[in-house]
This record gives sequence, C-alpha cells and structure tokens, in this order.
Amino acid sequence: MATKPKARVVLSPAGVVNVHVSADVLYNLEAIQQLQANILGKLGCRACCSGRQFIFQQEEAEFTVSG
Repeated sequence: MATKPKARVVLSPAGVVNVHVSADVLYNLEAIQQLQANILGKLGCRACCSGRQFIFQQEEAEFTVSG
C-alpha cells in the first residue's frame, strides 16, 4: 500500500489552495491526484473543486554554490 504524499497546504479566503510539495510528489501524477482528492475531501467534496484554484509549488531546495 502506498503512503499518502506529504504537503503543506495554505488556504486563502479567495478560494486559492497553495500546495507545497517535494519534487518526487510534484512530478508523480498518481501522487498529485491522490493529494488533490485528499485535500478536496477535507474541504467537503472529494470530486469537486468548483470555486477553488489549486496552485502546486515545489518546495525550495537549499544548496551551496562555491566557485
């Protein structure tokens, strides 16, 4: 059984759902679909995103460049 994808979700009063996820989730269609269904379920209806705008963003990775 697959684990549920982890995300940081921020809801705005205007109906925008900002979802911050890791790259392995962002580029995995099944994981994104499962995540969206879970979020919609918490918002009231797993099958409907009417009135909501989803914005999926990759979590920022920290790195150092030396030169």
